[in-house]
Amino acid sequence: MAEPTVPTVLALLLCDQVIIDAQTKKKSLIGIFDNINWFGNPAPVTLAVYAKLKDAQGAYNFNVRVVSLKDESVITNLEIKGVSIPNPLQSVELAFNMVGLQFREPGKYEFQLYANDIYLGRITMEARKVNLPGGGKWQQPQ
Repeated sequence: MAEPTVPTVLALLLCDQVIIDAQTKKKSLIGIFDNINWFGNPAPVTLAVYAKLKDAQGAYNFNVRVVSLKDESVITNLEIKGVSIPNPLQSVELAFNMVGLQFREPGKYEFQLYANDIYLGRITMEARKVNLPGGGKWQQPQ
């Protein structure tokens, strides 16, 4: 059996969430962004990585690795396994929903997309430090 082809990345975006319609399978991207506010202490963040690919054919394991560009440490790695793509002319859309992701400090972070351990592309995001009025720190609601 032939090796799967290396897909081409048409789009790679960060957003608050990806909603997939149950009937049509169409995807709606809600709240596209490239920066977040960081309030002085780690707090769980929910976000999604959307990828649109072309020229794929074969069986794939996809993953997104989140890396701090300050020290190259891996924050998390999320996988979608066992994706079979029979037709290279069809585009493929992937949604990686990340719940409870924690950025321990402000700075730049990279979201790296891989197919079968082959690097396809990246998108960067900056966690910008925001000072609250009165020097207080943001607290996670209970």
